[in-house]
Amino acid sequence: MAPYRLAVCEDDPVEGKQLIKTCDTLLSDRQIPHTLCLFENADSLAKALEQNSDAFDLLLLDIQMEGQSGMALAKELYRRQFPGRFLFITGYAEYALEGYEVHPIHYLLKPVEPSQLEDVLLRDWEEHHRVKNLLLRSGGKTLSLPVADIRYMESRNHTLTVRTAKAEYNLPLSLSEAENLAPPGVFYRCHNSFLVNIRQVEEIERTSLRLRDGTQLPMGRRYYQSFQTAFIHFINQNIQT
Repeated sequence: MAPYRLAVCEDDPVEGKQLIKTCDTLLSDRQIPHTLCLFENADSLAKALEQNSDAFDLLLLDIQMEGQSGMALAKELYRRQFPGRFLFITGYAEYALEGYEVHPIHYLLKPVEPSQLEDVLLRDWEEHHRVKNLLLRSGGKTLSLPVADIRYMESRNHTLTVRTAKAEYNLPLSLSEAENLAPPGVFYRCHNSFLVNIRQVEEIERTSLRLRDGTQLPMGRRYYQSFQTAFIHFINQNIQT
């Protein structure tokens, strides 16, 4: 999966570093691959985008800065059909309507609340960046399935079986290869031969787990602790969101 690429443009060094740290923590906790770049002013960000207009998926822009403002930069980039999106950050609520013409995904007031920032980033990532389909290729065969439909993958006799609610698909692919192709934070091993969609799990025990459809799968001793941690993390995320 390509990383979620964010640029933070903030002329206050302390606030800029804190925003970078907060974004990194929020995205890392969700196991979302990402890159973060900090720019001290709008001119330096503009120069970076002149070299590569597709360098970032989301720009977090301080509206008021010395020199060119974040708002002015966003309007210029929008005029030039910048392919990414804008998130405005400001200390003054009265600026909240000024940039409507560039269609920002949100405005956040300083000091930025991590929970609010998390909501905005996750919504943007879900809508524009998250992998909706799992693409598996082996030899001349290609399989594309919605991630949400996949219950688990099983390796048996050098064949990968992908099971959904309505069908199963077989590919000459190893479980390790499928694991590397799968989006992060969704599929976890519960056994040497099984890779499970954590969103399909209802209950786990020391030696087995149960999916929402009632399917029972084995739980390997070496995978129990890491799977339990992933399951608890998944539950907590859904409670919070």
